[in-house]
Amino acid sequence: MGIKIKTIRESLKKISDEANSYGLARASPVNANPEIIPVNSYGLARETHSFLDHSEVKGVNKLGFHWNSGREGTINDEDVLEGLQPHPCLQSLKIENFQGEKFPSWILTHNNSSGGLFLWDHLLEIFLKNCNKCEQIPTLGHLSHLKVLEIERMNNVTCIGTEFYGNYSGEGSSNSRGDNGRNAMFPALKKLVLKHMPKLVEWKDAMEPTTTTRGTVFPSLKELVIEFCDQLISAPCHFPALERLTIKRIKSTAFKNISSNLTTLLFLSIYVVSELSCLPEQLFQNNASLMRIFIHYCADLESILPHEDVRAFCISLRDIYISECEKLSYIPDTLHALQSLESFAVFHCPNLRSFPSIQGVASLRRLTISCGVEVLPIGLQSCTSLLELDIWSCPNLISIPDLGELHSLSRLEIVNCPKLTRLPGGLSECLKTLGIGGFCEELDAFPSLSSIQHLHASLEELGLFGWAKLNSLPDEIQHFTALTYLHIWSFDGIKALPEWLGNLSSLQKLLLNHNKNLMEMPTVQAMRRLTKLKELIINGSPKVDVRYANEKGTEWSEFAHIPYIRIESDVIKDETF
Repeated sequence: MGIKIKTIRESLKKISDEANSYGLARASPVNANPEIIPVNSYGLARETHSFLDHSEVKGVNKLGFHWNSGREGTINDEDVLEGLQPHPCLQSLKIENFQGEKFPSWILTHNNSSGGLFLWDHLLEIFLKNCNKCEQIPTLGHLSHLKVLEIERMNNVTCIGTEFYGNYSGEGSSNSRGDNGRNAMFPALKKLVLKHMPKLVEWKDAMEPTTTTRGTVFPSLKELVIEFCDQLISAPCHFPALERLTIKRIKSTAFKNISSNLTTLLFLSIYVVSELSCLPEQLFQNNASLMRIFIHYCADLESILPHEDVRAFCISLRDIYISECEKLSYIPDTLHALQSLESFAVFHCPNLRSFPSIQGVASLRRLTISCGVEVLPIGLQSCTSLLELDIWSCPNLISIPDLGELHSLSRLEIVNCPKLTRLPGGLSECLKTLGIGGFCEELDAFPSLSSIQHLHASLEELGLFGWAKLNSLPDEIQHFTALTYLHIWSFDGIKALPEWLGNLSSLQKLLLNHNKNLMEMPTVQAMRRLTKLKELIINGSPKVDVRYANEKGTEWSEFAHIPYIRIESDVIKDETF
């Protein structure tokens, strides 16, 4: 940078020491670039300004102004920040915990008194955080090189108006013109983040609807994140280059505004969008390259599309994830057209009673089903590339067909399906991970594992989930000598683990969770045969905790060879380092 870092750091230390005398702040470096953290003191602000104006500091390109939060007494933040105008070559600016009602003139004004630019020629990123008393976001649209803008916890802002963009005269920048001679607002901005703005109701477009002259707005914006703006009901609709859109806790009308004219979207994530019954049809029709859709906790969502139309679904989609949408009852039966689909998950959507056909979706690698279906989707056995199949919390599922055609399947989980009474057959020897259980509670014993006995030399990870009646583990487990991981959960009737557990000679990790009557571990002889066991973790098994309470901290003979032992939150032994 052509500056003397040592001199800068000495100056920073002087400012920091004075700040500490007020008990308000400190100074610290950020990477190779010092970051100034000023304080609530006008005298200190003058000295800091003198330092910032020093010729040797002109190369400092990253600057942050931070106030302590939770301050009391007289607040003179506006005077302090007004006196801390940085040099015009600044590249990064952060203002945090500022309690003034308006930002300083050197942010709000495009030009200085001599006709020169303040920050505009070099500024690449701006972060405004916890500026709770400000009612207006400063005009920033004319910043010709600004790439990142993040605004968080500006609690008093109710509207982002046209002043946010500036005007189309190009004032403050010689490089703010877009294509075809039109002026551009935020010409270089790549990422825009708005978070935790509880009073924000309206975000206006750059021009009012009645204005006839329009320029280019956000021509380079690739990523837009809006989170925890619960009252936001309107937003702009002009994002010509947007590729990533993340929406969390806003009104559906604002989301529909934003998505109405998108044509370049690749990734869409939606969380807790109220009053959203289905996704806008044009979102699929206009974004031919859309690859991923994630939808979470949209309580009013009833369908992905307003009607069934093969053309409406983007054939480019690779990942679809829908979770915790209680009213979801319909997914168009057009998945067979998605020839690029690799991952499809529907998780905790209890009102979805019919799953769309996946016949011929040869590209599918991962499938998660957790909903109200009685039968698995048509065409499951045609998905010969499927690697992972998870079937969780399906209270109406009656049976699972043989899975003999899924030759590539390496992980299978079938858990908490209370109407199931047996396991599927035909599992491939490629299967390495298996989680099963939580079946019909009228069964007095765990379903037979005879259909998976051929996996005894290949299965590496096994999770068993029981229920209240069960008082024993399936004996067949003792033959799975390749197991490295065993998880036993909710076998409430078991009081002691069987001796044959010692036959699992490859076992490295043993987890025992919520087996409320379990008291006894296998004998010393059985445990010592587990020569490769590295971790023993026991949770939610209070009788085990009581049984070994007096021995905690001692060298238990049966566990002496295990490097890591934890019972509940107590780490009994840790020799893993």
